[in-house]
Amino acid sequence: MNCRSRNSGIALPAILFFVTIFSANAQKLYVMSLDDYLLNADEITFSVSEIFDARKDNKSLGVVQTGLSNRPRFVVFEKPGMNEIEDLLKNSGLYSADRGLAIRFTVLKISEYTTLFTESGKAEVSIDFFVPYEDQYYYITSVFTSAEPEGLGVTYKQTENLINTLEDAFIIFSNQKHEAKPDMAFTKEELLDPYLVLREPLAMPILSERRIKDGYYASYDEFINNQPSISINCEVAPEYPATATCGNVVKQVPNLYGYARGNKVYILYHNSFHELIRRNDTFYFNGPAKFSGSTDSVAQAYSSTGSSGGLLAPFIGSRRSNNDLYMLDMATGTARNITGF
Repeated sequence: MNCRSRNSGIALPAILFFVTIFSANAQKLYVMSLDDYLLNADEITFSVSEIFDARKDNKSLGVVQTGLSNRPRFVVFEKPGMNEIEDLLKNSGLYSADRGLAIRFTVLKISEYTTLFTESGKAEVSIDFFVPYEDQYYYITSVFTSAEPEGLGVTYKQTENLINTLEDAFIIFSNQKHEAKPDMAFTKEELLDPYLVLREPLAMPILSERRIKDGYYASYDEFINNQPSISINCEVAPEYPATATCGNVVKQVPNLYGYARGNKVYILYHNSFHELIRRNDTFYFNGPAKFSGSTDSVAQAYSSTGSSGGLLAPFIGSRRSNNDLYMLDMATGTARNITGF
């Protein structure tokens, strides 16, 4: 990469308790600016005319952990709204007010996972693409990308991580053949609605087909389409950017999503593979705890409410003390922690 420089079932007292703890530890903000970065436009074949922010939480980009005590801080852009993204596109020569596509962000976030010996960061982006025409916006497709570097001081790499995910998303879109869908036209007001879902999970082959094909997924699209492009016999190193060694050929896979073997599916999350367990029409997995020491109490509060109706009891009952329960958002590609805060 060339980077130029509601879980309403939880008891209300439990929610308030952990919000109080978290708020006390996240009073200061971590401010992010994209002014010193450019997107490498060599492989990007389109420009952007409008940007819509349809994130359910558009007040921050997520949480980082700073200082020797790894104190959590909310991350915000220096400029309000989508101005940072718009200026980035303008500075990179990828903005055209009259002849560009419209893009809609449903995910734009970063997260971190810290243990005694290592740190890993994660940036995630999910973008919907549209053709604007006569006050209507015709849906083309959606792209999800992520970056997961690890090592010391990952917080200071998060701006570059976000740039990489944006650049990857634009390159993936540029390398695909697309046509606007005439039966999926929306207004500006509709595109700003965070509950407007454009990907239909029930139509995804990974959920509708009986047999899951073996192989590694080089993107989220390969996962939902049950079409892994990398042989399961290749040797894959998941550290970002991931590499796949197939015989004498070695290639980078910056958006490695996971793999399937023997009709089981695994997701790559913070540089480790986690088995996905399907319940009805979504997937869950046990993943890293966001804040050590608090997650067991959250899980206990969650399970004691009985809100899961037994659906998630096997996960919570079997989860290791240093793990949280995650749910895969099939509409966007991102994983959501539902037992840790």
